[in-house]
Amino acid sequence: MVSLKNKTDYSLRIKESPKLSAFNNLLLNKAIVLPKKQDLNDSDEIYFGLVNAIHTKEKSTFENYYNKKNKSHPSKESPSPFVNDDFLIFCLIVGISKYGLDKSWIKNIVSIRSRNAITITLENILNENYYSKSNLSEIVLMYFQINNPSLITNDFLNNAFKSINENTALFESKSDFQILCSIRAYDLIIELKEAPDGSEINLLKQFNSIFLKRINLFSWFIQTTFLVALLYSAIELISFTPATKEFFDKIGSVLKLFGLVGLSQLGNLVPFIKRISYKTLLRIFGYPKELSKGLHKKEGK
Repeated sequence: MVSLKNKTDYSLRIKESPKLSAFNNLLLNKAIVLPKKQDLNDSDEIYFGLVNAIHTKEKSTFENYYNKKNKSHPSKESPSPFVNDDFLIFCLIVGISKYGLDKSWIKNIVSIRSRNAITITLENILNENYYSKSNLSEIVLMYFQINNPSLITNDFLNNAFKSINENTALFESKSDFQILCSIRAYDLIIELKEAPDGSEINLLKQFNSIFLKRINLFSWFIQTTFLVALLYSAIELISFTPATKEFFDKIGSVLKLFGLVGLSQLGNLVPFIKRISYKTLLRIFGYPKELSKGLHKKEGK
């Protein structure tokens, strides 16, 4: 299973790498953060340009970067480094298919790549052999999501979930490309799958719902405890010495005049305390930061 802890730890690696971050945002359909041009070499500039053109659906921009790249004609005897760049080749395949461009050049590039499961999958995608048992289903699912979601079937999701779930050594692999595809595919399957009652996916959904409700209850308990302690401390302070009590008696009329202001400030303090305690508890119990975004607002807490 895709471990929540491993996902959280890996998210730090994504943030540290502009290349991983751009590809991850593409899979999440989020805006691509482009590095400054002076910080990029020609190959990286083409990669970021392709990713952004796919996200923004700008065919002419994609073609512009694609035409720069397809001038290169490596061979098996003298392959260029970009040939085995999974991120770049996947994005080229996605855009070429998406915008109906000629596939001859990219098919040749894939044919001279190192022969492995990723290469076989990319080759099958190019040949529209999407449901081959030789494919890495997480990569195919990402292709479907970006280019043609109508090709996603429930049977395909079942097989993809099983495949990802059984890959216990995913985070030990050296393929950032496969890891990112697997993480996003796993989350997408949970979002889309038509799962029967009692299935592992529904159990995960139920656990998530129960977990968040308990965090909310615990957060309420912390908030209430804090406010009771604050009120008790205030009462103790007032009654600590006769002089203190006499002082507050003298300004009682003033406090009454500004009572509404005090209540208003307290009203602002209560949700703040609950929000902080809620987010802190999620962090303490290892809830992924990416999944917790907007939860507090969404739940109306």
